[in-house]
Amino acid sequence: MTELNRFDFSIVRNLRMKRGMTAEALAQKAGITRATIVKLESGKGNPTVETLGAIGRVFQLTASQLIQMAETCATESGSPTLFDQDGFQGFKTAFSGFEAYYLKAPAGSRTVSEPDLHENTAEVCFVVSGRVRVTVLGETTELGPGSSIRFKAIHDHEFEVMQDAELMLIHHFLT
Repeated sequence: MTELNRFDFSIVRNLRMKRGMTAEALAQKAGITRATIVKLESGKGNPTVETLGAIGRVFQLTASQLIQMAETCATESGSPTLFDQDGFQGFKTAFSGFEAYYLKAPAGSRTVSEPDLHENTAEVCFVVSGRVRVTVLGETTELGPGSSIRFKAIHDHEFEVMQDAELMLIHHFLT
């Protein structure tokens, strides 16, 4: 694919079909022609921001979110780096818009957040094995295998490992 054609709006077809809509129904709801939808979905269209905004509103997306979904980079490779802090050891991988951590920690390990490192992000903690106590703004939740929690990362939070644990942490930007 050339640099000039780095967007694939066939995702509009995917969004439309997941909602059981025809091209005609989408066009009608968006206030544009069916021909515009067909051209866009087949990769032959060059939509305006207004057209993308109209289509996006049907799917409760902004024009910029639709453009972001259409970027043709099908995959993105991360470069893992070793992570070792406060008894939590494993790997960290950064991608556009989020970071993923795979960590192991023995019972008794504890880490407290550094809110100045977080911006408009959320954090997800998924426990693979063991038990982890997560405290966010003074509210404590104990997580076991297969359980998870999500919170705004800018809030004061801490992790305390109650039983040797294996966990995944994900930081992602909020939109």
